Amino acid sequence: MGFQEIIGHERELGILKGLITSGRVPHAFLFAGPDGVGKKLVARAFAAALNCESPGGNSCGLCRDCAAIEGGSHPNVMEIWPLDKPVDKKGERDPLGLIRIDQIREVQSVLRYRAERGTKVVIVNGADRFMPAAANAFLKTLEEPPGGSVIVLVSSRPADLLPTVVSRCRRINFRPLSEGAVRAYLIEKKGIAPAEAGAVARLSDGSISKAAGYIDEGWLQKRRDVVERLLSFGQNDADEALKFAEELSKRDDLEETLDFLKSWYRDRIVAFEGAPHLIANTDMQRRMKDDRVEDFNRLSSSFWAVEEALRNITPPRNGNRHLTMEALVLKLSGALLM
Repeated sequence: MGFQEIIGHERELGILKGLITSGRVPHAFLFAGPDGVGKKLVARAFAAALNCESPGGNSCGLCRDCAAIEGGSHPNVMEIWPLDKPVDKKGERDPLGLIRIDQIREVQSVLRYRAERGTKVVIVNGADRFMPAAANAFLKTLEEPPGGSVIVLVSSRPADLLPTVVSRCRRINFRPLSEGAVRAYLIEKKGIAPAEAGAVARLSDGSISKAAGYIDEGWLQKRRDVVERLLSFGQNDADEALKFAEELSKRDDLEETLDFLKSWYRDRIVAFEGAPHLIANTDMQRRMKDDRVEDFNRLSSSFWAVEEALRNITPPRNGNRHLTMEALVLKLSGALLM
């Protein structure tokens, strides 16, 4: 993959191209920014550019080095991930895993000898997930970098890295992609209708991977179903509301569901305040308008109830999901009644 295939990030790509063409590539980088905006793709394209047979600060995509990097078999390029569990059925590493000392020893072994040609590149995904022993061992590698090598740390939580690690890296900050860029990707690459693509792009927070996940997992319809279910409860439907709370508590995507509910209430608040052009859930705008509660305090209270529930079920609280959902659904079902 060449830089020209990366969506957005013109400023960041310009920096990397300039470093390559000037011959002043630092030995270590930190690619920091939100999940799903393309940091890993840029890191791989950077590795290809450093090893491509063609000059010019980019990769040609045609030479044997580019082909090997694209196929994941180039001896100069190594990627590691946080890993507690085996690779899942989608080929992804466990995002909640840790980078362990054995992985760092393997990196050190790979970097011990200079490449015959090109540059050895190690991409460390989830670089904020080092175990203490691994972080200390890795710090030594950063302090005494082998010649002819580049290390790229990729992290969406750079504040969790050791300051001594960050200080030894050239930091490049990646921003969320524009709504237009995500929308264009969904239309061109995923074949999504413009109206639906616009709604997903607004909800994706500038993350293509999040937007693609919404499409692949049918998330648009799932969120509509959640709202319709909540809207269906009347004052005497406590039993049904509690059943729904139990269903929610068992969902694998509960955190995403609560994030959506936050955006739903945020939209209702901005609509109530007279700013419908700022609504994120544009595909549900008609439903929102028809059933809008003319009470700012109730809408605000519902928003913060969802926020509190989300905090309660996630670390470090790790509260009881079932009880948390019961309390939330009983509150929201009443709040959503028009």
